[in-house]
Amino acid sequence: MTSLTPLLQTYSVLAMTLAAGTNLSSTLVTLPALLRSPPTSLAQQWKTLFDHGITPVVSLAFSSAAGFAALAYNAPTPIGLLNAAGRGGGGGSVSQRTLYAAAALLGCGLAPYTLLLMGGVNDELSLRATTGGMGKQKGETRALVERWGRLNLARGCMLLFSAGLGMWACVV
Repeated sequence: MTSLTPLLQTYSVLAMTLAAGTNLSSTLVTLPALLRSPPTSLAQQWKTLFDHGITPVVSLAFSSAAGFAALAYNAPTPIGLLNAAGRGGGGGSVSQRTLYAAAALLGCGLAPYTLLLMGGVNDELSLRATTGGMGKQKGETRALVERWGRLNLARGCMLLFSAGLGMWACVV
């Protein structure tokens, strides 16, 4: 594994950064342009954005999280940080294993975040896309897309934080 470590580190950080960038660009770059559309086509355009973004973001995030998990598993176990008195627990440093594990957990957090926090919004927007923008309450498509954008922004930041923790682990 030692000879593959630099390759796995590079891939995992790069893949998570790409997942975060793709996710964030949906909200920061594409969504403002979509919000100029009428509600009937807005839901359909959102669905196109969602369908085209889900595969690369999920693939990159989960393959990166698997890489971070493998790096965490193979990271040297800290013997114990010794303080001046010779007792463990001092020093305030964070182990490489902990950083990789946290990066992996945040990357895998994409799924529960999406299902639990975004699931209702995704379902309603998907319904509106298939019914021509007329969901349960037809006047709120724009508000739903804006809410999705805020939730998606937070999800992208979570992925970016995962990449940052993974990068930190690489240099510790």
